[in-house]
Parts: sequence; structure tokens; C-alpha cells
Amino acid sequence: MGRPKTNRTMSPGGNTRLYFPAGGFPHGIQLIFKKYDYAGLTLGTGGSSNKSNFTSAAQETSLLAIELPMPSSLTDATGLQVTGFERTFLESFIADTLAPAFEGSITEIGKELFDFGKGFAEKGIEALSGMANSGAQKEAVGQASRIASFMMSNTLNSFSPGLGKAMGASRGTAVNPQATLSFEGVNLRQFSFDWTLYPESAEEAQAIKKIIRSMKRVILPTVQGLAADDQSADGSGGTLSGNSLARAFLTYPATVNINLLGIDESHFLRFKPCMVDSINIDYGASGEIVIAEGGVPQGIKLSMVFKELEIQTAEDYEGDDN
Repeated sequence: MGRPKTNRTMSPGGNTRLYFPAGGFPHGIQLIFKKYDYAGLTLGTGGSSNKSNFTSAAQETSLLAIELPMPSSLTDATGLQVTGFERTFLESFIADTLAPAFEGSITEIGKELFDFGKGFAEKGIEALSGMANSGAQKEAVGQASRIASFMMSNTLNSFSPGLGKAMGASRGTAVNPQATLSFEGVNLRQFSFDWTLYPESAEEAQAIKKIIRSMKRVILPTVQGLAADDQSADGSGGTLSGNSLARAFLTYPATVNINLLGIDESHFLRFKPCMVDSINIDYGASGEIVIAEGGVPQGIKLSMVFKELEIQTAEDYEGDDN
């Protein structure tokens, strides 16, 4: 897949396309940086439902497209937030036995359980106090004793682990921690790309410099003041007064759309919109800094980390695998 031999503007609205190398490449990656104007962000009242209606009228203000060869590696890593935890006896009892039998909020369930436990304890004490000496009654007392011992050990473990363990050691038993896993969400995917770029002409050296400077302009925020005329001196008008109020805010940097070029997309990962997490420029790509003709670096190593704005879900992979 060849590329034009000159950098050019894509459209009059400040939209630019840059690429390296000038001679083109069969397979590559395209980074489309988009900046937005949030001046139209509105908060209104929606219809007869009287619910808050949050409408984003952010407009795309500029677009920068960077095309580079394939990075040295392309990895799709998906991480789930799965955490191990231990349940107390009461937590296990509620989760496994009682919770399905109750309806309502957590507060209501707690009140019902308290009333249930209070009545159960009162009846238990009444039954034990009137107990005779039959074998069945002795077995019932023994069962109640074991339950009480277990609950005491579990409570002691919660408030005083040392005392609970000492009590368990004296009886030759330990409280089962009821270890299990909790699913808490999905991690945002992160991608690390590396390129080693060696210019073969003064034009390509200039193209590398322009690519780096252009990317840094859009992935870094500008400062913004409290007053309407206290805008960053970035060519959009206005000046900074130098005080803290004139630098009170940071504008959002550009988002990035990542596309793979010259490949069958169904066999590769697909990217959601990202933001740049970091960018690193190593001016000694060969392991040491070598100055080429014209005082430019002989080669650079460009490293970037991108992070997606949305998590992956199963719906992203629905459809025909063929």
C-alpha cells in the first residue's frame, strides 16, 4: 500500500495528514487525533418526564492523521477485576440461605434478620431452660453448644484474631474462612507501541520532527483561565495574564482512533477510541546518540502507550465468526 510522497493538508478545517516513510509501506497503522470544542455542552430539562437531559453538543474542531509502519509488537490484553475475599459466618449464612427469602433493600433485610434472630434466641433460651434429661434433649443441647461455639469463634476471629485462633487450637478446629471470588468489573485495555525510525533524507528527518511536534500539540492540554478572554496563547486568540486564575483549568487533550492499514481486519484486534497515556522519544535509536548530516539524529525510537476510553463487553464480539 503506497503513500503519497508529500505531506499534505486533508481539508481546510485544520485537518492534517502526516506519514513516514515517504516511500510508503505495505502494512501500517493510522493514528487519528481528534480535538473537540465543548462550548456547546448543555444541561436542560427533558420533556414531560422532568428528568435531567444531558446533551453533548461538542464539535470536532481539528483532526490530525499520522500514518506509520506497523509497530514492533501488537498485543491485545484483556484484564478482568476478580478479587478474592473471605466471608464471615453471618455473611455466608445471609448470602447462601436467607437473602433469597427476603425482599426489599439491604436496610429492610437487615431489620428483618435482626427481628428473626431475636425471636430465635428467645425461643432457644426458653427451650433450654425447660429441658429434661432425655437423650434427645441432651443431643439438642450439644448441637446448640456446638453452634454457639462456632459463632463465638467466628466472632472472635473478626474482633480479635489471636483470641479466636487460641480458642480454635484448644478445641482442635479452625473456622472455615469461606474464601470465594468477587467480580468487580473489566479493566480498560492498554496498548504499547514502539517504532524505530531512521530517516533516509533531509525531508524524512523533517517529517519525523513534524510528526512528533504535531502529536505533542494535540495530546497535551492547553491552559484556560476563569475569564472568557484569559485563554491559552496557542494561536486561538487571547493571552495569559500570568496569574493563577488565568491558568485555572486544563482543556481536554485529543482522543485517538487507531486503524490498521493493509490487513484483513477480521484477523486482528479492533480498537475503541483511546487517549494517549504516555509518549517517549529516544534520540539514540541504535543504543547511542549518532548525529547525521545536517545535525539531525541518525534515528529515533518512538514509544507510545494508549488507553481505551471504554471497557470491552461480550457485545463487542457478537456476530458471525466467519
